[in-house]
Amino acid sequence: MSFLVDKIKSLWYYKFIRICVYLFLAMLGTGLLLDLIIMPIYTKHGETLPLPDVTKIRYEDAKLALRAGGFNIVKAEERFDSRFPMGYVIKQVPAPGTLVKSGRRVSVILSKGERRFEMPKIVGTSDRDSKLLLSKFGLRPGKKFYEYSSYYPKGVVTHQSITPGVEVPMNTFIDLTISLGSVPSVFIVPSVEGRTLDDARDIIKQAGLQIGSIRYQPMNALLPETVIKQSLQSGTEVPKDTRINLVVSSL
Repeated sequence: MSFLVDKIKSLWYYKFIRICVYLFLAMLGTGLLLDLIIMPIYTKHGETLPLPDVTKIRYEDAKLALRAGGFNIVKAEERFDSRFPMGYVIKQVPAPGTLVKSGRRVSVILSKGERRFEMPKIVGTSDRDSKLLLSKFGLRPGKKFYEYSSYYPKGVVTHQSITPGVEVPMNTFIDLTISLGSVPSVFIVPSVEGRTLDDARDIIKQAGLQIGSIRYQPMNALLPETVIKQSLQSGTEVPKDTRINLVVSSL
């Protein structure tokens, strides 16, 4: 009888030991699972990452860069911008380097390229109206040329450097030719002393004459590039395209 009791005690003891071992292994496995898998996932879920800079690159490249970091891209707007070609990212929100969670949506503004205008017809308008018309279309007056015309009255544009209807970028310079009217029977030397050199050039051209040599002379009392003297006296009758030499002030 005692032998049977001892046997039961022995079996119970070994069973108890096995249960303890299994419990220990189960706890150890659970701890490893928490430490190696569950906790990293939990902590990474709330992790913040810096946003990459996707400005100044193509939209397709920006989309790849953001998706590689776990972010989503959204087209917010397209606008004209002469600094960037069409399809390039001008701006992103949030800004580059901002710490955000993975999966955050990033809005981008894309360039539509440089704004372009259809070249208006300037020929036939007055010199004054041509400036207003160019400004209306985002264009700028370029060089001015003058010619005699039996068709266009004096002061009317006879030619423009870019054909009407052609698309041109904003702020393009447009050169214009202005009518001097019919060819006169006599050409009179204008007075340009005291005028700026740029004004003198226009006045002499409009008179059907040409600028000759320009000599600079120090003159502290006058602003730089003020005409001090002209080689032909004003009011003198001269042939067409006669050259007038000028003396101009310098520092």
